[in-house]
Amino acid sequence: MVVELKVGKFKEEYAAQLELCVRLVEDQLRRPRHQATVGLLLCTDKNDRVVQYVLATNSQPIAVASYDLLPAAERAALPSEADLGRALDS
Repeated sequence: MVVELKVGKFKEEYAAQLELCVRLVEDQLRRPRHQATVGLLLCTDKNDRVVQYVLATNSQPIAVASYDLLPAAERAALPSEADLGRALDS
């Protein structure tokens, strides 16, 4: 699984970047004993209709979710939006 964290609203180019990463992992790292590589893009906000249209053309299994839709345990394991923002600013 490839997980990408983004601060801010979903953008079309995020899906393209993630698709490239998934393809690279499939080609270079995945072994026959592994399941197919899946991409998960987590962002702070998204428009479901835009995501639907963008992902309709992707050939790799990719999902987009906003942080608030994750279960509490998964949210707690991820850096907060503020933490990600500080890391990007430094």
